Amino acid sequence: MFGKIHILFFFFIFYFGCTAHFGNLYPPESSEAGIEKIYITKHTWHTGIIFSRKAANSYLAALKDDFSNVNYLEVGWGDLDFFTAEKGTVGLALKAVLWPTKSVLHVMPLYNHPFGFFGEGELIELSVSKQGFINLIQHINNSFALDSDSHSIKVEDEINIGGQFYLSKEKYHVFKTCNVWTAKAIKKTGFPMASTFALTSKNVISRINRKK
Repeated sequence: MFGKIHILFFFFIFYFGCTAHFGNLYPPESSEAGIEKIYITKHTWHTGIIFSRKAANSYLAALKDDFSNVNYLEVGWGDLDFFTAEKGTVGLALKAVLWPTKSVLHVMPLYNHPFGFFGEGELIELSVSKQGFINLIQHINNSFALDSDSHSIKVEDEINIGGQFYLSKEKYHVFKTCNVWTAKAIKKTGFPMASTFALTSKNVISRINRKK
């Protein structure tokens, strides 16, 4: 009986720790100054977060002057070998989930509004508070690995999809996939987003739509 109580207690802490939002950040008051727009995009197997490059400037030191002349940035995260490979293989996928591996962030510049690039069902717009936006960008910024001179570390890739890959200091594993990373980042805005079982891009998008 005592053991069952402990299991229920830890499940309660785990579940609500993954679903609770940060204070009263979301939804932002309609009269609140500095409301920011972010966009969640769905690709075939992963998700990305899009935000204003200008609004993020003060909180995205890892990129310094990279992509300083663009309007928006899309950031995604994933296993280094799988994400940067010309063709993802079963072997690479298994290696990524069976034990912790190195990871990368992919940063894609967008010169025009995101709705001009993505079709219906592939992009969700969220309005977040200024503090929620800052929390999100700082969370993304903290994911970058830095060299001894505090510069982000660029990673070469084989897929030539544009943008730039950067080494992340986080590890990829079965309980922390690209979509779990996206869900955790969104949660920093105050949005009531559960990262548990955010296994697919479709799952992330559907969870956001249910909570909007």
